[in-house]
Amino acid sequence: MHIFLFICYKWAKNTLYLDSLSILKVGVKESPPFLFKKSTNHFEGISAWLWEQVASELGQAYELQELTLSDMLDQLEAGKLDIAINPLTVTSSRIERMEFTQPFFVSSSAVATHSSSGLHSALAFVKKFFSVNFIKAIFVLFIVIFIFGFIAWLFERKANPEEFPDGWKGMWEGIWWSAVTMTTVGYGDKSPRSLGGRIVALVWMFTAIIIISGLTASIASSLTVNQLSGDIESLQELRQHEVGSVAVSASLRFLEDNYVPARPYNNVQAGLDALESGEIDAFVYDEPILKYEILSGNRTELQVLPYRFNTQYYSYGLPKGSALADRINPIMLSVLESSRWQAILSEYDLKEE
Repeated sequence: MHIFLFICYKWAKNTLYLDSLSILKVGVKESPPFLFKKSTNHFEGISAWLWEQVASELGQAYELQELTLSDMLDQLEAGKLDIAINPLTVTSSRIERMEFTQPFFVSSSAVATHSSSGLHSALAFVKKFFSVNFIKAIFVLFIVIFIFGFIAWLFERKANPEEFPDGWKGMWEGIWWSAVTMTTVGYGDKSPRSLGGRIVALVWMFTAIIIISGLTASIASSLTVNQLSGDIESLQELRQHEVGSVAVSASLRFLEDNYVPARPYNNVQAGLDALESGEIDAFVYDEPILKYEILSGNRTELQVLPYRFNTQYYSYGLPKGSALADRINPIMLSVLESSRWQAILSEYDLKEE
């Protein structure tokens, strides 16, 4: 009896709640292929189609309110929106602020980069080779070679004037000896004979090993231009490049949580523009949205790499304590299990993971 009364109470509460809402306030933000803005207060796309089915079953009128992602999340938390029908990723931080419906699509984050054309690779090689940091490293290396060569010449010009004479010629011989020793070529045409010169040589030999190892690693990292045009298999590789993502997005939060520095952009289009201009090396966001934007925008110089991470569950967002979830979820499940839903996904060339 108590169970029956409780069920009746919940049904009556939900029914009265929906009846009290003459018009539902629905938050939207253009996010192809899930939401396309066709005109004022008119959106199409996967998410819009699904919401139309749900609203039709609810028999509830609604009005669309176009917002930024940040404002949408804030208004949901404040209860100023009844529902947001964007493909919102369910995260631990967001679930503390709002509620979510049954997920309607499962995706992942992906990485967009420049396509690996021969011309682009050559230009990228030249750009990396003549980068400011690379030139600075070479300049510092020459300074170190000069310092050790000069010190060795100071000790050897008296003890070994045949190989290290006075004047500029002798100083040059010291620099030559320093460079040959650092590169381990070891011609043997010059060698220190004084105690001070040999101590300098010993210190320089071990120092040179460390410098050469570090320089080799730096050059390899600086000149590896095909790393992003091939397969990325870890976030560690992503940390070595300039990365961007959409501000306030789950992808940006994931990068930050995994210590991958990323520049925030207002939307996907701005991020892809920055990628095309060379401002960043890679742009990280939801895979289906990235692929659609690149294809529809005819961005032939860009590609989405096969490396995927950060599995994402797309849901509608609701304010905390909303009674809509109990009515919406059964309707959504029914639609998602239908052949119509699979047809809609196929229309936009989408496949769930």
